[in-house]
Amino acid sequence: MGRPKTTRQLDKVDKARSMKIYQADTLLQKGRFELSLTEQRLILYAISQIKPTDTKFQEYTLKIRDFFDICGIKELDSYTAIKKILQEMRKKVWWILMEDPNEPGTECESLVSWFEIIRTNKKSGKFTIAFHPDMMPYLLELARQREEGGGYYTQYTFRYVLPMKSQYAVRLYELLKSYQKNNREWWFKVDDLKRLLDCQNYKGFKDFRVNALEPAVKEINEFSDINIYYETEKDGKRIDVITFHMIEKTLDERLESQKKGLTVLDGKIHYWDNDDILPGQFNLFGQEDSLDQND
Repeated sequence: MGRPKTTRQLDKVDKARSMKIYQADTLLQKGRFELSLTEQRLILYAISQIKPTDTKFQEYTLKIRDFFDICGIKELDSYTAIKKILQEMRKKVWWILMEDPNEPGTECESLVSWFEIIRTNKKSGKFTIAFHPDMMPYLLELARQREEGGGYYTQYTFRYVLPMKSQYAVRLYELLKSYQKNNREWWFKVDDLKRLLDCQNYKGFKDFRVNALEPAVKEINEFSDINIYYETEKDGKRIDVITFHMIEKTLDERLESQKKGLTVLDGKIHYWDNDDILPGQFNLFGQEDSLDQND
């Protein structure tokens, strides 16, 4: 068992968990990619490193131990583990729709992997990654794109998905957040939702509900900033449509969710009493950000 973390170490972890995640809605709503829970966390951790002022992707060099601590993962051989995760991610490619750089005014499909650069250094205990350049429209300068008439984007705080154990919970949460802006509800065809969550292996609705849908809804309600519930509609005898209802949590509800999340990640509430306010939250610029603001 490792040594207890110092207050300074815990503050560093808390700050990283409070970073904002920004992604284009088109990536969340149309992207179809197969990722394990740990792979999802690694990508989100990398996205959290992108600065609002970045106009191109940088190389991000990160401490391996920091990644596992932030995610609450107890890993004895973190170097071997991160190499295995990164190697698996290198194998995964998917298509994205983008403007054709050679044919202005037209679109093309680009086959990409998440990271163009992957390096590890055992001596320093660090790894270096850089996103594939074709991912730029989905992760960089999203506010500027929106101001210039481009697409919408979604933001949320990293800490809301970190305690989730279901890969479907993270994906469903991102989907619903992307539609939540001016909506209290959104519907999906069941088959479309299965494709978006990458769980077409659950053929019957009962299997889908028990193994993917219900665990995801439970974790979103337990750990995130929204409460959700769903209703189904039938086409004949077959359940064909799922409508999700989304309700913003109150400040007290979000505080309670955060405490539950920390207990899952670290085994106990850090160094404050359960009745005390949690430490200051941090935004992308490292400044304190009050929890009573919407994420």
